Parts: sequence; structure tokens; C-alpha cells
Amino acid sequence: MPPESSLRRPRRAATAARSCASVAWAALAGAALSCAALACAPAPAVAPSQAPAPLRSLRIADVDLDGEPRTVSSAEAILDLDDARYAFEHAYAGLDGRPPAPSPLALARAEAALRGRAAWRPGELARLLRDVFAAPDGHLAFGHGGRAPLRLTAAPAAAPALAPAAPAACAGRGADARTEAPPRPLDPPRRPGPPVELTQSRDGVPVLAIRTFSAAAAPALAALPALAAELRRAPAFVVDLRGNAGGNYLFAERFALALTDAPLCALDEREVISVAAAEGRANSARRRLARGDVPPEARPRFVEHLAALERVAGALRGRAADRAAAAPRVDLTTRGAVVRGRATGPLEGRAVFLVDRGCASACEMLLALVRQIPGVLVVGQNTRGGMSVGELALFRLPRSGVTLSLGTRAYRDPLGDFVELRGFEPDVRLDGADVVEGAAALALRGAPSGARRRGARTSCAPR
Repeated sequence: MPPESSLRRPRRAATAARSCASVAWAALAGAALSCAALACAPAPAVAPSQAPAPLRSLRIADVDLDGEPRTVSSAEAILDLDDARYAFEHAYAGLDGRPPAPSPLALARAEAALRGRAAWRPGELARLLRDVFAAPDGHLAFGHGGRAPLRLTAAPAAAPALAPAAPAACAGRGADARTEAPPRPLDPPRRPGPPVELTQSRDGVPVLAIRTFSAAAAPALAALPALAAELRRAPAFVVDLRGNAGGNYLFAERFALALTDAPLCALDEREVISVAAAEGRANSARRRLARGDVPPEARPRFVEHLAALERVAGALRGRAADRAAAAPRVDLTTRGAVVRGRATGPLEGRAVFLVDRGCASACEMLLALVRQIPGVLVVGQNTRGGMSVGELALFRLPRSGVTLSLGTRAYRDPLGDFVELRGFEPDVRLDGADVVEGAAALALRGAPSGARRRGARTSCAPR
């Protein structure tokens, strides 16, 4: 979910790069977060008895960012359940058409289950919460830190649900535009090698491997637009995205726009603006810094990103205190936007994008753009299916130490071909030990007879 902002009004033309701790967020905070800037109507006056409850603080104390969880009583577990509900209601973008939190009936049943036992161990509570809040969302996860960390994916189709704990990162467009998708047991292993590597197939076809979009690899990823400008003139080339779990979408978008001069449909977005969302994103960034997951060259960017998020959280909290009827969250939606390619002309040759189940998050967002470019073919296997909800926020329930990782920004493929948990289907399926050579052959000779672009549309047409 990676800073240059997303706080903006719906637009018709391309906007500048955005991020979870974006320039627009900082500008909004500096402008006292006026309702006009949030594109919302002035809140009506309400009687004191109708005023919303004070906003809770979901900021994780530094000492607890990776603290040990603890066994809690049923009463404490019920209070943590309510804090989880609050986090979902105030921060979770969720999938289009689904409410952000479970129904009151589902929560009442969960509370009854919690009352049925005197004590709840952290892993047991995390599993119960996972079951209550489960959604077909490839990023949503529960677990805890400590000496024996646990991460449970919330997607119903993920089985077994237990996966190794993985570092969380801000999903946006600054620190890490979308957090890398958490691994699942059946995912292919991430491929070793440098973040960006240009080689050739046996037939001399250029092969560009992009193994990550993480901001930690920023020096290598900054070269992608120049590489795209070079590759787009070749008669054929391959972009190998296998195992790319995502990161900062800004790098992916710049690469795509450097391949063509054509207008492309941008992904539709819906961003949650709230104290909880800003605090949760800041929690993610602070834990990543505390764990030492950020290389020294990227640390100043993360620190700046974190400071911007905390300023936004403070400004939003102040605004809520000044206005008794202030909305606890605003969902800012951008649809129908168009971004124009930055190349000097159309893609001249044939480009084959090679993908597998390891391509997720920002990697899938890249495919949502390049699939619109004439001359692009997607081959390999289905992608991961972890793109619809990103820009991750981290929360730690204060009594048990159980953690929630949820997305605060929702995305939708402009062509309508992406399905969460299923991913993108390739135009041509490729399996076997030498798929790179198979992709290079397709780049040289084209798709086999009868193969056609999968999906509802193949171009950015008015909707």
C-alpha cells in the first residue's frame, strides 16, 4: 500500500506520485485539515448526547513494537476484541462492497465464545480474531511478535493459515508503496539475485529481471525508467517478475510509463483518512525501523515518512477535538483517472512479462498498467492475488499483544480482470524449468495461434 500523496480530489489527468506519508497529507495537516481539503461536507451540529465517543489512540509504544504477547482473561480478551473492531471500523479500507468490520451479530457471537473460557493464550486469541474478521484479502493478517512470532493470513482460501512471520512495511508510495505481500505456504520461493538485473536469452533477447520494488532497493530501482527507454526500442524483450512480492508502487509505475506514450487507465483507489489509519501506518514504519529492516541509505526517507505520518495523526486528532461532530474517518475515492506514458512514442517491439504466484501487490499493480499497452503479452502462471487492499497499518491489542495488519487503501484493476486471491491470469501459460527461454521465444515469434488477451477489455476506453 509506498511517500508522494494520495490525498487529492478525483482527477481526470495523471497526478504526481503519491505515498502513505504523502506531500498532500503533510499539506493537509498544515492547513488545519479543512473539510474542503478532505472533500467532505461540513458536519451538522449535534446535541452533546449525540456526540461521538472520544477517539482512541492506537499508537504502539516503542517498547511494545515487537514485545512478547501474554495470556489474558476472558474479560481482557473481550476488551481486545472491541479494540480490534475499532481498528477495522476506523482504518480498514476493505474490499469494495463489503463493510470494514463484521456485523454486530458476528461480534456478539465472538464475545460469547470469549466468555466461554477463563483464559486465552495469544495464539488462540489470534486465531479466533482471524476467523471473526476473515476476508478474501491477501494482505490481511493476525499474529504476534516476541520470541516465537506468529502470522496468520486472514484469507479464507489460504490453507494452512499459519505462515512465517514477516516484517511489515508501510504500504503506500513513499517508504514502501505497498507492503510486500506476506508469504503463504504454497508460494514459490523468492528468487535470489540483485534487485534489477539485465541479461540475455540464448537467442539474444534482452531479459530484465525485477525481483522487488522495495524502497530498500531504491538505488537499483531508480534505473528502471532508463532501462525501459532502452528496451522499448528492441524488437523483443522479456521482463521477468517472478517472485516479486511488491514494495513501492512508484517504481513500478515509473517503469510502465517509460515504455509508452499511450494514455493508460490508472487503478481506481479508495483511501481511508483517519487518526487510526495514520497511527497504524506509523506503527508499521516504526516497527520496520526498530527491527533494522531498513538499510542505512534508505533510513532518512523512512524517518521523514514516519514524521509526516505522526504529524498527520496529530493534526487529525486535533481537528476531531475541535469539532464534536467530526467524522472519525473519511474514504477518499479516485476513479476514472488516466495517466499518460512518458516515452517519446509507442512501444516499438514485443514485450513479454513473465509472472508466477510470487508476483504480488505492487508487482500486480504494474501488470494492471502494462496489460493496456499494445505489444505486451503476460505469460507464465497466475499471479498471487494480493493487490486489492494495501498501504498497511499495524495495530497491537494492548492486553494480549495480538497484532492486526490491515490495508488502509483499496485498489481496483481498471480493466476488471484482477480477482483477489486468484490474481491475473496469463495470456499464455508457461511451466517447466526453462520458462525464461520460452518467454524469449514468445517475444521473438509472438503468441501461438489462437491465444488471445484474457479479460474484459484490452485498452483504456471511456467507462
